[in-house]
Amino acid sequence: MNAKTIIFGLAIALITAVLTAGLTVVGTHVLRADGKGENLLTNLFKSSAPQHVEFVEIKNLLITLKGKGSAERYLLLELNLVALSADNAKTAQTMVPAIRGATVRLLSGMDYEAVRALSVNELHDRLMAAYAEKFASLKMDVPFNDVIISKMVFQ
Repeated sequence: MNAKTIIFGLAIALITAVLTAGLTVVGTHVLRADGKGENLLTNLFKSSAPQHVEFVEIKNLLITLKGKGSAERYLLLELNLVALSADNAKTAQTMVPAIRGATVRLLSGMDYEAVRALSVNELHDRLMAAYAEKFASLKMDVPFNDVIISKMVFQ
């Protein structure tokens, strides 16, 4: 090996090291999240179009609950189904009887105190699971993405 080959090898190693360091710094800045949890990479793949949301309202869903002894207790619910397209909202609207049925089936067998002890989040999760089960039995996809409990009155 002569001096020319050694100098050439050192130059390549130096250039590679500088490029690697530069790419590391740039990559760190590109991938580092800002205060909102976003970074340049996620912003590249983020949709700029606003998402279309439609609501299907289910009013006055009255459910009889088991009370102590022979006393009956009642739960009045109002729900809003969140659909991400007009077609899904129409499908959800036509399926309101099945949704009402799944809700009544889930809650009517429960004890008043047990339903009363549920948090809104727990009730939400149970409703979503009941709807998923109902639509699976009908061999359909659930046409809405979420359910909002807008009113919950116990008596």
